[in-house]
Amino acid sequence: MNRYLKKSGFCLALLIVVIFGVSNVRAQQKSVKVDSTTNEIHSPKKASMLALVPGLGQIYNKKYWKLPIVYAGFGVTAFLGTTNRTEYIKFNNAYKCSVIEGEDCTNDLAQKYSSDELGTIKDYYRRNMELSFIVMGAWYILQILDASVDAHLYYWEIDDNLSVDIQPVIQPNIPQNLNPSQLNPYTGIKVRFKF
Repeated sequence: MNRYLKKSGFCLALLIVVIFGVSNVRAQQKSVKVDSTTNEIHSPKKASMLALVPGLGQIYNKKYWKLPIVYAGFGVTAFLGTTNRTEYIKFNNAYKCSVIEGEDCTNDLAQKYSSDELGTIKDYYRRNMELSFIVMGAWYILQILDASVDAHLYYWEIDDNLSVDIQPVIQPNIPQNLNPSQLNPYTGIKVRFKF
């Protein structure tokens, strides 16, 4: 029973504090005003720096649709590079076995191909492996440039007055002596830009 009185006494004291103490608690008189007119300027430098991590520059520019393209490029080049590297190592080992051990080589590829063929195939896979990694580096630089250019053009708007008109044209070929028998028409393309 004593325990019950302690709990009820504590609850009663807490209730009194809450009821009478709330009257002294007040909110701030002035609210903090947030200036909604100031916007952060879109920075091409920041987009370029973020693009050092592939895809972050495109995210900063809010071009989310480019993200799968960026990663697909890296995925394809990485897959081709590692596949060609695996094949290069396999044929390089067979080539070394064929050259060093000759007819005693137990490598399956060395028994299937001659040393010259193994050397040619090995060089083919090495060239493709190196080319894949070069293309991956170029793709990396290209996605950085894309993010930078896109950030520079972030505020640029295309209006309805910008258009290109392409039409086929048949022009008469007028010679200098104006002889009508020599009038041969020629074809061409007329391109008109409207700004």
